[in-house]
Amino acid sequence: MQPRLLEVFFYPPMAIGRLGGSNIPLESFTWQEDPTLHGAAKTIIEPAISLEIQPDGSIRPYLPSIIHFKDQNLFRPVAPFFELWARVQNSNGSIEEVPLTNKLLQELAVPLDAVSYVVEAANLKAARRTGDPTCGFSARVEVRANNSQPYPLLATSPRGVGSEPLVLPDKPIPLGHIQVIRPVDAVEMGVDLGVLRIRFTPAYGHVYGPPTATTAPAPGTRRIHEIVLEQNRILNSNSSWLNYNADFTRYHNPDPYDTYDGADVDSPVTSERSWGVVDDTCDGIITAFVVVAGERFRAVTRFFSGPPDFAPDRRPFLTLADDLADRDLPVPALDDEQLTTSEIADLFQRVFETLSLLNLDANRSRALNENAGSTIPEPVAESPPRTDFGSMTSVDKPYADKVPDLISQPVARDHLPYSAVAASVHASLTDVEALTDFLRTFGVRVEYLLRPPYGVVAELGEQPPETPEPRHRDVRIERDRVHDMRMPPYMRDSDATALSLTRRQYNQILGFVDKLRAQVPTELALTSRQVAPVATVATPVRQHIARVIARRSESQD
Repeated sequence: MQPRLLEVFFYPPMAIGRLGGSNIPLESFTWQEDPTLHGAAKTIIEPAISLEIQPDGSIRPYLPSIIHFKDQNLFRPVAPFFELWARVQNSNGSIEEVPLTNKLLQELAVPLDAVSYVVEAANLKAARRTGDPTCGFSARVEVRANNSQPYPLLATSPRGVGSEPLVLPDKPIPLGHIQVIRPVDAVEMGVDLGVLRIRFTPAYGHVYGPPTATTAPAPGTRRIHEIVLEQNRILNSNSSWLNYNADFTRYHNPDPYDTYDGADVDSPVTSERSWGVVDDTCDGIITAFVVVAGERFRAVTRFFSGPPDFAPDRRPFLTLADDLADRDLPVPALDDEQLTTSEIADLFQRVFETLSLLNLDANRSRALNENAGSTIPEPVAESPPRTDFGSMTSVDKPYADKVPDLISQPVARDHLPYSAVAASVHASLTDVEALTDFLRTFGVRVEYLLRPPYGVVAELGEQPPETPEPRHRDVRIERDRVHDMRMPPYMRDSDATALSLTRRQYNQILGFVDKLRAQVPTELALTSRQVAPVATVATPVRQHIARVIARRSESQD
C-alpha cells in the first residue's frame, strides 16, 4: 500500500540571501568557538558541507577547506537552497515528516513534472514612499521540477493611470535568478541528492537611476561623486519617484524618512528631492504545487536579499531569530539553570561581538543630536538618564557613575574613548563565571541600566501615563522613544527610536538576576563584589583548556 500525502512544505520556511558581484556563490559555514587554547572561546567561522550545482542541474556536496568571500574583489552572493518536505501517512497509519524525494514521488505514482514552482520577487521601496504602484518593480517566473535551467528574475514596473512606470519593459532590472535542482537517487556525504530543491541567487548589488543621475555632492562633505554608473542610467525620467521629497503633507513617510538618495542634500533647486535611484535588493515568495491523484498541494517559502555581511564572524545580539523566539517561545523556566545560563551567556557574547564593530562615539553623537529636536524637559532626580550631551558623562548619575573614571584610563585614551570603554567592560562578561558574578553582585544596577522593551497591547492603558513605566515602554510617550545611555546605548530600532532587547531577552535577564540576588544577602550584593563562594562553572575557556589537555594526554599515551 502506497503512502498518502497529507501536506507539503518548504524547509527553511524563510531565508536571507546576500548580494554579490561574483558568479560563484559563497560556500556554507557555521559559527563555532575557537578550539585553540589561546582563542579564549571567541567566535570563528568553520566551513560546512556545501552544494555545487553541476552543468546538468544536479548538485555535488563537498567540504571546502577555506571560505572565499570574494573573487577579484567581487563579493560572492549568499544563495540559499529550499527543500520540499512532505507530511505523509504510512501504510501502518503512522504520520511522519520526510523530505519530498524523487523516490517518494515514484511511490506516490507522481511524475516529476507534476511538481511546479512559481517565483515572485519585487522591490517596492519607492512605491511605498510615493504611494504610487508604478514606482515598484517585480518579476515572476514559473518552472516545472523537471526543468533545471537557470531563469533570471527580470523586474519591470506596472503601468498606471496618470503615472508612468519607473522600470520600462525593454530595460528591466535583474533581481537575481532561480534554478530548480535535478534530483538524483543517491546519497553523498550524508546529503540526499534526490530531495526536490530550488535555489535563489541574489543580484549583483547594483544601483540604477534615470539619465539625470550623474553626479552630486555628498551630504555633509559636499564631495562630488558619481551617483549611478552610466550603463545603469536606464530608469524612466517621467516617473513620480523623481519628484518625491518626503514632504509630510503629501506622503506617508517611513521612519527614518531620510534614507533615500537625494535626502539631506542642501540645494535650492533639488532640496530633499529624490534622485530617482533604486537598488536590486528584493523580497520574494516561492510557491510549490504538487498534484497527486487530481488533488493539488501547495507550499510557500519566502526569501529576502540584502547587502553582504561585512563581519561574518561577528554575531549580532538582536536578530530575526530573536524576534521570532520573542513571538513564539516562552522565557525558559528559571529552574532550568543550565539552559538559562547558556542563553544569557550567549547573548552577552553576542553583545561583545557587536560592540567590537560599533563606533559608540559616533553613535552617541548622532543619537544625541537627534534628541535635540525633542520636547523632553530637563532631567530631574530619579528620572531616566539624560538625553542631552550630558549623557554618559559625570552628570548622568547614577547611570554613568563609573564611565568618567574608565574614560580617564589608558585603554580609553584614544580618539574613541566610549568605544574603548564599552569593549573593555564587555570583554570580561563573555566569560560565564565572570558574567554570573557580575549579575549576582550588581543586579540592581543591571536592572536600571537595561532599556525596557516596548509594552504589548495588554500592558498599555487607553491613555499613556504621564511618566514612563519602569518595566516597559510606550511608543506614545516621547521620552520612551528617544536615546540615552541605557543598554543598548544610542542604537536605532527599525523605526529610528531607541533600540532595546526583545521582551524575552529582557525578562530572561531580569528573572535570572532576581534568582542570583536571592542567593546573596542584600547589603552584600549592593555594596561589594565579595560574594559567597559558588560552584565552579564549566566556562568556555575552561572547557577549551580541558579539551587541549586531554588531546595532549592522548598524544603522549
